[in-house]
Amino acid sequence: MMRQRLNCSGALILVFLVTSLAAAPRNSGSVSISDKANGIEVNIVRQKEEIPGIQEFRVEAINNKPKERTLHGKIVIQDGSSQKVCTVYLPMPPSANAVDTIRCQAADTAVYWQFEVIKVYDFILEN
Repeated sequence: MMRQRLNCSGALILVFLVTSLAAAPRNSGSVSISDKANGIEVNIVRQKEEIPGIQEFRVEAINNKPKERTLHGKIVIQDGSSQKVCTVYLPMPPSANAVDTIRCQAADTAVYWQFEVIKVYDFILEN
């Protein structure tokens, strides 16, 4: 009976750890996303912090479709106690690459970040 309780507790702890790791934000220098449904590939590289409080990200999107489009996404930066969201709008020419540098104001202690594709528009959105 005691052994069953320990096994059950261990399983619950394992489920909790796996769930928290899957939901954890990215903490690396780069992220690559392949969005096959929208026909794009996105590579984001966090640049060296040159100005205190400003995080820079190099965003490169590859448009695999033969028409112009716009990538709408967001970069979420977290420092443990606060969160900052930076919007990304990146016009993409037909069947080509598009590159931009996104600057986000964030605390110097911000080390966790993630990128999310919100929508891919089938036209060029003007800022």
